[in-house]
Amino acid sequence: MKNTVIPLLGVSCLLLVGCTNSFTKVRDAVNQAPDWYETRRQEIRGEGYPELVEVPTIAPGELPGKTLPASAKRVSALAAQFAETARAELPANGPAEIAAVGDEIRQQFAGLDETSNFLTDAEIAAIRNSFNVPRVTQGLKGQR
Repeated sequence: MKNTVIPLLGVSCLLLVGCTNSFTKVRDAVNQAPDWYETRRQEIRGEGYPELVEVPTIAPGELPGKTLPASAKRVSALAAQFAETARAELPANGPAEIAAVGDEIRQQFAGLDETSNFLTDAEIAAIRNSFNVPRVTQGLKGQR
């Protein structure tokens, strides 16, 4: 009995010391966490979200539809500003250059024979015969 009590007490003390040490390390790690860590913890817990019974109130200046004319004016002002810049101008010979590249590619393919296949019939038959292994094909036919 004495032989088992002493090791059990020793193991218990070691576990206690190890656990307190690990709790200290975890606490230090939490205290040194990055800025986003607390926000993520609240998301996981489900905190900080509005309740379903809460009805949001809309400020008088932000009523739907009242801000649309202002945003339309802003979009038209930005479009006019963009149209005035040099970046908005189309290249002088852009479509002609694209057509020239297309013609060049067509000329490269013009010399190819359209009726030719990748492999001839003889080459296809040779490939099929190379995969014709009698012990496999005949064995499968004989097992039916």
